[in-house]
Amino acid sequence: MPTMYPTSLPAVPVNRWHAEKLADRGIERPLEGRPIAVTDFVLDAGSAEQAEVRLLAYIDNDYEDDLRGATATAAEESAPGRWLVTMRVSGEF
Repeated sequence: MPTMYPTSLPAVPVNRWHAEKLADRGIERPLEGRPIAVTDFVLDAGSAEQAEVRLLAYIDNDYEDDLRGATATAAEESAPGRWLVTMRVSGEF
């Protein structure tokens, strides 16, 4: 189940949980509402829920993006303790 911003976010460590941006998957244009940017990341976490919260914390800490209404969804472990997380952010793109 996706985690929606804002939520209680942890402090971001210096290593940024080894977060890496994998791909910009493009812009979804729903029939109604604002366009949604979709981006895949990978980072260290012990569970899907922890990965989602960590991604939102990492983006909130390191970027100036407006994350209101953003969602992070951890789909699978890419390796033990390393999660693939998709972030969706609505906005004017």
